[in-house]
Amino acid sequence: MVMAQSAPLVQESAKRMASRDAEIRNAVAKMPRTRLSVCQRKQRFASEAEALAAALAASIDLRAYACDRCGRYHLTSRLKGKRRLPPS
Repeated sequence: MVMAQSAPLVQESAKRMASRDAEIRNAVAKMPRTRLSVCQRKQRFASEAEALAAALAASIDLRAYACDRCGRYHLTSRLKGKRRLPPS
């Protein structure tokens, strides 16, 4: 009898935990990834096309990314696990 009553409690607890996990993931996803100090010292490009042109003109491998702080595009040399630009 106790086992039959505890099953709904376990399910309820699992639902609450899943809901809480989703809330945490959403909060983390909304957090800015770019530090403000980094954004402020980087060159800003109005469009992705401008940023890509600058990346292709550079002597090192760079990629463009949309900044979550200023809404513009910056360049980064961090390429680990990211798409690389085609060789020119």
